[in-house]
Amino acid sequence: MRNIEAEDIVKIVQNYSVYIKNVCRKFYVIGGTNEDLYQEGVIGLLEACKGYKGESLFEKQFDGFAKICIKRQIYDAIKKTQSKKNFALNNSVSLVSMTDSGDEISKLDILADRTTICDPLEIFIDIEKFNEKIEICKRELSEFENLVLSHYLAGEKQSEIAKVLNKSVKSIDNTLQRIKSKVK
Repeated sequence: MRNIEAEDIVKIVQNYSVYIKNVCRKFYVIGGTNEDLYQEGVIGLLEACKGYKGESLFEKQFDGFAKICIKRQIYDAIKKTQSKKNFALNNSVSLVSMTDSGDEISKLDILADRTTICDPLEIFIDIEKFNEKIEICKRELSEFENLVLSHYLAGEKQSEIAKVLNKSVKSIDNTLQRIKSKVK
């Protein structure tokens, strides 16, 4: 195995950075970001460096090999995110955000608490997005699903909702899963 200098790796990553970003722009990963795909592309590039059999990493033949390795790594990452194994993770919706200080805060609290120091435009946009989602829910969800959702958003636990609506906890859980699926 060839010994690769750290400076060479830095140069190669810099040289292929734009190419990797261009490949990543073409894709969207549920539950991921373009930065995640970019990291996968860099991993593919590093694998290409490690596996290349030619004389130098700076020769023309390496370019084609590297681009194939980058694309394959990104495609494999996308394929893995779409597997049944990651279904629950990919379809989850976070109701918690991180503040600038690193504390967790509920997204519903952010919308409800008008004293939070924010850009007024951001508050307006968040409220508009929230209202759009509520309207989508009203249109797309059944009457029962809307009722369960309103209890859930009010902070009630599944067992409490089940008791109030005279349904089983499993029925409420199934309804919440259907709501998540429809809202997605």
